[in-house]
Amino acid sequence: MYARRVQRETRGDDPVAQQPTKDGSRSGRRPRLSLDDWTAAGLQLLVTEGRTAVKISRLCDELGVTKGSFYWHFTDIDDLMKAIATRYTSQDNDAARGLTSVEELPVRERLTRMGTMLVDDRAWEAEVAVREWARSDPQVAESVRALDQRIMTVVENAFLELGFDKDEARVRAGTLVYAGIGFVYGRDGLPSPTVEQIQALLTILVRK
Repeated sequence: MYARRVQRETRGDDPVAQQPTKDGSRSGRRPRLSLDDWTAAGLQLLVTEGRTAVKISRLCDELGVTKGSFYWHFTDIDDLMKAIATRYTSQDNDAARGLTSVEELPVRERLTRMGTMLVDDRAWEAEVAVREWARSDPQVAESVRALDQRIMTVVENAFLELGFDKDEARVRAGTLVYAGIGFVYGRDGLPSPTVEQIQALLTILVRK
């Protein structure tokens, strides 16, 4: 399946978007969709309407193309869903998530930035959707675990740089990461933490 997808991608954009006119030129009536276009659209539907809304016909309507365009990149809807999970949790998406830029900051500023990211509403919807999906899909769950481990490593390294030993750094990093996951699941039933409250938590965690 993967080999077929690679072969399709190397052949260029989907054929639906490249149908020539009678004079041989490209019609330009439909957008040229890449695999990333499809996964981005699928992720948007997943975030806004849930897993059941992500259907081939719905995506084709949203993007203004036929099902032939979909099957140029994917074998079926499960193939698309795996691509969505991979896109969201992959290291390639760390830059969009802010994880890459955070690692380049001085250690205290790094922790402050990560704390602020915990209360960024723009990140909540996708986190909730993907983590809920992971509860019923082992492959997605594995991708989420890998993402959590990368985040844990970044936070733990920050505490190590502050002079804590390995055990102390892991406990403090775990407290912050577990708090972030808790915020994801508790946001609908509990008050959302403010930036000031997150900073107060960080003050406690960095205190020796």
